[in-house]
Amino acid sequence: MKILLTGEPGVGKTTLIKKLLQKLGKRAKGFWTEEIREEKTRKRTGFKIVSTEGQETIFASKYFTSKHLVGSYGVNVSRFESVAIPTLEKAMKEKDAYIVIDEIGKMELFSSRFRELVKEILFNPKYKVIATIPIRDVHPLVKQIRRLPGAVLLEVNKENRDFLAEEIIKLLKANGL
Repeated sequence: MKILLTGEPGVGKTTLIKKLLQKLGKRAKGFWTEEIREEKTRKRTGFKIVSTEGQETIFASKYFTSKHLVGSYGVNVSRFESVAIPTLEKAMKEKDAYIVIDEIGKMELFSSRFRELVKEILFNPKYKVIATIPIRDVHPLVKQIRRLPGAVLLEVNKENRDFLAEEIIKLLKANGL
């Protein structure tokens, strides 16, 4: 089963992913991304990746110089890959695990190895996946994923974000959690 979550930036997709990770416990393997904010001003300065195994690193920042830019954020692809790639490769070897990918977005898709792994995971029926994708097709792969046959695409919004975790768990249980 493939569950794809989409929604406007800041609506709560990552919060939902973290709730699902808590509920699934050791059955879920993967990563999520979090904003980095300045302590005093609370202004966003970057993003970090955090794996279910506890590895984390900042991979995008207003202070990074990079040929890969998304808005004012420089993206350090090798830092992203240092956590994402081994985490996903290990998750693929786990029997019966839910592979969690938050998110398949512009910054993450600068990595060709990540794109290859995402294709391998999402287009292979043997893997169970919970992933977030942007509301807009920011890359041809996102467009392909959005139209993935058999996938459940759910839009997270302010009205449903607080109860969606329970609904997704019910859906997973109905499909043999």
